[in-house]
Order: sequence, then structure tokens, then C-alpha cells
Amino acid sequence: MIFKRRDKRLTLLRLKEFLLPKKGWRRALDYIVYRLKRLPDTPHNISVGLAMGVFSSFTPFFGFHLFVAAALAYLFKANIIAALLGTFFGNPITWPFIASFSVNLGQIILGRNLSNFETFLGDFVEAGEAIWRSFKSVFGYGNSDWDVVFLFFYDLLLPYFVGGFLLGAVISIISYFVFRPIIYAYQKARRKKKQKRLDLENKRLSLREAKGSFVVFREKGLEDVFVVDDL
Repeated sequence: MIFKRRDKRLTLLRLKEFLLPKKGWRRALDYIVYRLKRLPDTPHNISVGLAMGVFSSFTPFFGFHLFVAAALAYLFKANIIAALLGTFFGNPITWPFIASFSVNLGQIILGRNLSNFETFLGDFVEAGEAIWRSFKSVFGYGNSDWDVVFLFFYDLLLPYFVGGFLLGAVISIISYFVFRPIIYAYQKARRKKKQKRLDLENKRLSLREAKGSFVVFREKGLEDVFVVDDL
């Protein structure tokens, strides 16, 4: 193949580049901050949108976090763009912690035995393979493993949903009260800076209009008329 890689990268190297990209996470963070600064909305709507994005990151609907965040933002009449940006809270660095705490919290609530991250990570991989095999079996390729899929949903995905819902609700509420004063302070400073710039521009325009105009003044009973020099 023309576009096939000549050197096959090792799995560990791919994992390292996935967790720590060459350009760094700073660039992604700078982009998120830049977009938040440009959002033309109230601090409340933006903060609620961000909170909805954070909440969706705790749900086990992998691959659909953007849709969940957008739907919640629409439901709560929040800023949808902010909600989409809020989903970056769930990333390859935070996901192991989110998944671990969510699953364990759900298992505690449901009265089940706790499992470590390596255990349910293997269960995720096994469930994904079982889903793929079951999907192929519909078209006559191999045997289905729907029992494994249903067992995965009951043993792992249900605790994840319960624990993630409660933990996500708490973290999203906290994030709202963290984001709102920051956004309010930034927008206030930005409006003040913009007004100062407008005042300066208006002053410059008034000086330009005064250039070349006639000024009449009285001094010692005399009236002199002169042209204002270039300012």
C-alpha cells in the first residue's frame, strides 16, 4: 500500500503518544480556554453548559458524550458550545480515575464486591469483543456471545451508571460554582477594557474633527480667530 507505514510503532509507544501527545495537552487546554473566552453568553448559561459537559463525562455512554452533553444543555437551556467543551473533562488522563470511582461507588450502592481498575478494564475489552462477535453472528459469521454482553451490562455497566450518575452530579454542581465567578470576573474585565478602548477611540475621533476648525476666544476685549494647528 502506498500510504502504509514503513515502521510499525510499538503498542507502548502508541499508548504513550495517546496519553502524552507530542504537542502536549497544553494546546488543547489553550483552545478550550480561548473558545470559552469568545462565547457570547451569560456566565450562568456558560457555567451550566460546562457542568453538563462534565456530568456527561461520568456516564458510561462512550462515544456519545458529546450528544449527551448537547442534549442536556438544550434541556436546561444552557450554552451548547460550552457543554461540548466541558466533555474534555473526560480524557485519557482522567478517565481511569472517573471509571474507577464510578464503578466502585456503584458497586457499594448496589451491595456488590469491589473490583479494581485492571479487572473491569479487561471486562470492557472482553465485552467489546463479545459485542463484535455477536454482531457478526447476525450475518452468519461465527457464534454469538450475548450472554457475556448481558452479564457485562449487569455486573459492570449498571454499577458504572449508578455511581457515575451520583458522582457526576456532585462534580458538575461543584464545577458550576467554580466556573461561574471566574467567567463573570473575566467578562466584567473584558467589558471594562472594551469600554476603555472605545472611549480612547472616541477621544481620537473628536480630536480629528477639531483639527482645522476655527476657534474664537476673547482676551482683553479682543476677538481673535485662528486655525488650530495639527495635533
